[in-house]
Amino acid sequence: MYDDADECETQTGLGDFEFERKFLLRDLPVEAAGDPTPTLIVQAYVFADDGFAVRVRISGPAGELDLDSAPSDLAQALTESDDAMGTLGVKGPANAGTRYEAERAIDPLVAGSIAARSSALIAKVRYSMWMGEDGWIVDRFLADNAPLLVGEVERARPVTDLAIPDFCVTEVSEDPRFGNEYLAHHPFPTWAAQFADEYRILGPGFMHTLGENRFGVE
Repeated sequence: MYDDADECETQTGLGDFEFERKFLLRDLPVEAAGDPTPTLIVQAYVFADDGFAVRVRISGPAGELDLDSAPSDLAQALTESDDAMGTLGVKGPANAGTRYEAERAIDPLVAGSIAARSSALIAKVRYSMWMGEDGWIVDRFLADNAPLLVGEVERARPVTDLAIPDFCVTEVSEDPRFGNEYLAHHPFPTWAAQFADEYRILGPGFMHTLGENRFGVE
């Protein structure tokens, strides 16, 4: 439903800014599980500090690949796919659902070779679906970050007046710990218990600076 080329085109058309909101999920939604062509993504973080990051990504069909393999092995396997795509991305810190991201296509063989040799890696399977008026993606993290599930909705303009599906546990758009560059160095299981304690005390939270949140999809 979506691919890296679509994301690049959308973002560059708006001066290299992305507008998205992110949510922690408890389970993989049925709608996402029904995606017939999920995408495997392996990302290497060449630099990450204080919200700024330089990322190399290789992606392609999840297909019959052994998703229990190490991320570096998955990156290498993707280089053998005729449908693999490589990108180089530069990101700035997120602020109220907006983030600078310049992303350009690069040779997937180069992207996969860099990822296969990197230590700060993220591997995930991405599912796409429509919920109401919005296209959503769900990232199921693999390897060191399993079993983390994050849902995202992205628009060509700020994501206002959002219908939030019931499968969203809490919003993490402004929690830098859920940024991929952070997860590459601090895997989710190493701080999941701390986050669970915070959730028990504070409960779910959602941004209230982007219009009206509507819970449930019409």
